[in-house]
Amino acid sequence: MSFLLIATVACAAIAASLGFWSIFSFMREQPQQDRNFQDPLPFGLRVIWPLVNLATNLVGPRLSPNRLEPAHKQLQVAGQDFVLTPEQLYGLRITAVVLVAAFAWVLLALLDKHGFTLYAFCMLFGGAIGWFYPDLWLGERRKKRQRTVIKDLPTFLDFIVMSVEAGLNITGGIEQATTKGPDGPLSQEFSRLLRDLRSGLPRAEALRRMSDRMDMAQISSFTGALIQADRIGASLGGTLRAQAGQRREERFLRAEKLALEAPVKMMLPLVMFFFPLIFLVLAYFIFLRMKQEGIL
Repeated sequence: MSFLLIATVACAAIAASLGFWSIFSFMREQPQQDRNFQDPLPFGLRVIWPLVNLATNLVGPRLSPNRLEPAHKQLQVAGQDFVLTPEQLYGLRITAVVLVAAFAWVLLALLDKHGFTLYAFCMLFGGAIGWFYPDLWLGERRKKRQRTVIKDLPTFLDFIVMSVEAGLNITGGIEQATTKGPDGPLSQEFSRLLRDLRSGLPRAEALRRMSDRMDMAQISSFTGALIQADRIGASLGGTLRAQAGQRREERFLRAEKLALEAPVKMMLPLVMFFFPLIFLVLAYFIFLRMKQEGIL
């Protein structure tokens, strides 16, 4: 009996080892994509990147342009188009589906819960979470990027106004703002705008591309004002100064709005966590006092 048990365990270990070895060999045979011209990956993506690369190589060639174009737009708006390609975004979604579903299955096994219905529900629910999690991640990146752009835009416009009024053209003003302004997504976008201009792209088209990439009302207003002023020959200094004043006022109003929303946002944590603790402490002392008076 013990010999059969040992043989069964040995065969299972050998089968598992061969399975892991074949999967590892298959993953090593997958072509590695060149990332020399891309931004470094976040830590979480670096950990699972071999799986993402495998999924990308499997599903990437089968994706149609109708699927890739919205994914590329989504990456551009979030500022992650130099981190992931549209094919890699779909590979990340598939990898997340597999990992979340596998984690749910392992959790069921640890809790000693079995059944086809439970496993099917975990696969569907975990797969849905894994599929939509990259969209949530990109949404958070987009919100953070937009907050930084709204904060830095008046500063960049001030640099551009001073440069234009000092005698430089708009391209030189943008270059000075990129050099002197704070680092961040807005500096990167202005650098891309300058690269487009140096490559021979018309200024209006380069500004439209910047507006499409960022998809923000503030940037659309800025680029639209520049295109209109360039078309009719209006003074760029006055136009840019008006844009800087408007953006600064919008930033102040946004900060004021967030300050007014703070008490409302604090109400739920206070009611759920802070007030019950206060009532619990007061009730304890009331209980001691009533016990000393002989009421209880």
